[in-house]
Amino acid sequence: MLRRMRLTDLKAVAAIELEALSPWGRCALEQELQQSKGLQFVAEDNDLGVISGWCCGRLIGPEAELLKISVLRSRRRSGIASLLLARLVQEVVAAGGESLYLEVRAENAPAVLFYRKHGFKRTGLRKKYYTDPEDDAVVFVKDLLFNGLNNAFRQGGNHEINS
Repeated sequence: MLRRMRLTDLKAVAAIELEALSPWGRCALEQELQQSKGLQFVAEDNDLGVISGWCCGRLIGPEAELLKISVLRSRRRSGIASLLLARLVQEVVAAGGESLYLEVRAENAPAVLFYRKHGFKRTGLRKKYYTDPEDDAVVFVKDLLFNGLNNAFRQGGNHEINS
């Protein structure tokens, strides 16, 4: 089940972040939950109540930015990241967003392939953007205006993802 992230999810999300290439600390996670323009979601196993992934982004006017998608190492490549991304896109489109931007480590080939598979196009490169380890950031954008879902969401189309 996908749902909005709550304060009570911080411990589980922080544990997921420990397995991430660029982990966010608990303080950053708490601050993210306080963002007025923030969108944060978790993937929770219906049977066990275990949080297996999370994502967050921000919507400012017609542009949105995907800040983070992280999934437990043991649950990677199971479709959770795709579901989280779809939920974020759904919310951005419903709020009138027209494009979704993100940065990803240039050396993170699986993530680069993931975003390309989901229709993101490379739009730039930020040299030495990341530290520890140092890496460039590839900037991607996805046009949401013509993604086929935009009009359906804006007109109240039928979609079943739990809040």
